[in-house]
Amino acid sequence: MKTTGYVHGANTPVGIYEKHHYPIYIDQEAQSMDFIFVSSGQVGRSVKLNPVDLANLVHADFAPLQKQ
Repeated sequence: MKTTGYVHGANTPVGIYEKHHYPIYIDQEAQSMDFIFVSSGQVGRSVKLNPVDLANLVHADFAPLQKQ
């Protein structure tokens, strides 16, 4: 909460980008999916969206984020 303004489990990439302009990274595997679910900024609430659309909206980079 101290860093993003959201409680643990409610961090939303859209809100974090809009409020703080922090860099956003999305795992590269998401690029091949038609949709993903991300937090809407409230615990227990998510939104379904296209990962490329999300990346464009928040100026995110796709990167290899999974630990091998």
